[in-house]
Amino acid sequence: MTSSLLVKLTLLAAIIGIAYSVGLYEQCAGEGYGTFPCNAGLTCFRRNNWFSSCQYECPKNQGWHCETYITLAPSFAAGWAQCGGDVWGGPRGCPAGYACYARSVYYSQCRPIGDCPLDWACAALVQTTPRPTTVPAPVTLSPYTQCNNVAHAVCPLGTACFRNNALYSECRPSCPSTWACETDVAGLNEQCGGEGYVGLTRCAEGLRCYARSQWYSHCAA
Repeated sequence: MTSSLLVKLTLLAAIIGIAYSVGLYEQCAGEGYGTFPCNAGLTCFRRNNWFSSCQYECPKNQGWHCETYITLAPSFAAGWAQCGGDVWGGPRGCPAGYACYARSVYYSQCRPIGDCPLDWACAALVQTTPRPTTVPAPVTLSPYTQCNNVAHAVCPLGTACFRNNALYSECRPSCPSTWACETDVAGLNEQCGGEGYVGLTRCAEGLRCYARSQWYSHCAA
């Protein structure tokens, strides 16, 4: 396979996600290059972070990273070596500190634990624990203070947030006759009455205020 053809196939695989195998002495992995399976009988040996090639064995005394790997039993693949895939007949276990991560249904590789590339199939299996959401405790306002545009605030017992105009509402025991709340109505399923209730008592058009108990009434059709 010529180098120009290999580059074209590499780009094609990166674009459409096709997995193909590469031949003897051809590049099979490297940072920014991608990772591809070797032809049958070959193993992807790592020279450095940027280059690995398909060979029958790791080159000796040439400074390749694969020389530093611990010799493993035949049932285990070496670090960065293939460990699975469709019709894969080689070792499927990985050495200590490594896990077998799936790039696709055709190829899996022994990589350091936690080192699953984001564009590999294994990334879909990584689960994150969402951070708990903290809800601030409500703040009770004083009577006759502004109650609109105040985050996490409630009016004190015996008062409600009555609207004066579009810009100002206030905690009061009742709605003043000249305020906008005189014409405000409660919506569907909103409270409209009950013993000790302070707030809107008229329902929107088409709704009626139904008593569910001595202490609670709501607007319903």
